[in-house]
Amino acid sequence: MSGGRYTSSTGRTEPRRCGATSTGESVSEHAGSPADTDVAESDAAAGPAAEAVVAAAESERVSVATEEELKFAPAPEQPIPDLSGLAHEVGGDSMQLDAVYFDSPDFQLSRAKLTLRRRTGGTDAGWHLKLPAGSARTEMHVDLSDGDELRVPAELLAVVREEVGQVPLIPVALLSTARTTTLLAERAGDPAVAELSDDHVTAVRFARPGVAAARSEWRELEVELAEAGTGQALLDGIAEVFTAAGIEPAEAPSKLARALGTAPQLAAKRTLTRKSPLVETVLAAMAEHIGVLQHREQDVAVDAPDAVHKARVASRRLRSILKTFAPLFDANSVTRLREELKWFATRLGYARDAEVQLERLPRLLDDLPAEAITDGVAEQMTQMLTAHHRKSVANVKRTLSTVRYRKLLASLQHWLEDPPFNPGWDATAPTGKAYRPMLDEAIAKVRREQRKVRTTSGAEQLVHRHEVRKKAKVVRYVCEALSLALGTPAAEAAEAWEAVTEHYGELNDAAVAREWIQQLGRRAEEDGHPSFTYGVLFGTQLHHTEASLKDADRVLKRAFETKL
Repeated sequence: MSGGRYTSSTGRTEPRRCGATSTGESVSEHAGSPADTDVAESDAAAGPAAEAVVAAAESERVSVATEEELKFAPAPEQPIPDLSGLAHEVGGDSMQLDAVYFDSPDFQLSRAKLTLRRRTGGTDAGWHLKLPAGSARTEMHVDLSDGDELRVPAELLAVVREEVGQVPLIPVALLSTARTTTLLAERAGDPAVAELSDDHVTAVRFARPGVAAARSEWRELEVELAEAGTGQALLDGIAEVFTAAGIEPAEAPSKLARALGTAPQLAAKRTLTRKSPLVETVLAAMAEHIGVLQHREQDVAVDAPDAVHKARVASRRLRSILKTFAPLFDANSVTRLREELKWFATRLGYARDAEVQLERLPRLLDDLPAEAITDGVAEQMTQMLTAHHRKSVANVKRTLSTVRYRKLLASLQHWLEDPPFNPGWDATAPTGKAYRPMLDEAIAKVRREQRKVRTTSGAEQLVHRHEVRKKAKVVRYVCEALSLALGTPAAEAAEAWEAVTEHYGELNDAAVAREWIQQLGRRAEEDGHPSFTYGVLFGTQLHHTEASLKDADRVLKRAFETKL
């Protein structure tokens, strides 16, 4: 990211605490462990994220606590009223807190009353996710274990996903807080039951398409109970003293809400239509697929079912959108990002192909007559495919830990924050009119490739059929993107082109299967096993290809006739 927005921090932090007492103990140590699973089960049991919160609480990396606090808005120089009639001061501290807040481009987290931040400074530096829990809030915390500034911990992503889906997450604001804390006990010598924070806040709302940059400063007082549900009388008493002194409750429910202003509300009212600028439609489509890549990363790392496939498809969709709508953006930026997405999709492709063949090839044996199956061939095939799949998955996992991959994630986020628009493109051009030349060109590429299919034969023809499939996928993905603004007609066109990719995909799968069968057959011979069954399988896949050709040509003709 550019502009020096982030404060780096590496190494593990101390457990979350409200502040140090005079004896060096913490409020949370007196109140009980914030990682207590019962907290997650009782206080986060409402809403679709309940199971994800409970699951996260079982992780050694995550602590979960319930936060109950009041916020007040004093004048900049207004003294804090005397609270000696209510509580005793038993400690305090001063600290500098810097937090980058993350949300989707259309502020779906803020609109769902979720707050996600990465904070440095203080005693609870780390990633924090706050979500509603009745009259209080559940706060999840993960240490800054790897120092990565942009990758949200998987445990927190899981909760976000349950609440608002696979939305992409980008930095939306930076809050710098000079905080002075005072720990309060009901009687001298007792453990602290509340913490009073005097915060001087400087907030920067980041600019991006549709959202102007904004800077604001204010002072805020927070009173937080050490343990939710206890010390309520003290909380009420402090509120009365503050009100009597002319210190009113803060209007905004959180610091982030004040920093963002009306941006979330305006985003909620914005819907895509034919009149919406094409740049907005394209960025919205890209955001969907960037969100998939972010949310699927952990699933890909552990080889969860279908995870590699979903991530690979998201990468391909992004490449197709960038290719077709390249006139909207800086040409060099498009080229670089498409190259990096291709690199990542290729790494995923090795694992995906192995996954598909591990499922497909042993099943093909079921269709062969018994006399065509040599002894032990099923076990040999499964062993060889499993070994290859494991190796491919391990390579993908290594890819996720590379600097190149981290830079790719950063580039995708930055594209949503500060898209490299082509200054020669009319940013106000409506989707309903501006899309046509670019979609027509994408379809024309399919036609040109189809003409090559008609004028070739054999292996060369199969190559061109594969190109037809690839270019038809581009058209399909572009129509899906346009459906965000154009609605049903674009969605129906996408379905027609999806049928093309599926039928031609069968041809491609059969071709890939033949390559694998040949490799497995040679491997079997090298290991001293008969390769007869592999030869029979190879023949069945040739027949499968011939039988699929007519259906593929039929659905392609129908797609060409579909109008948008």
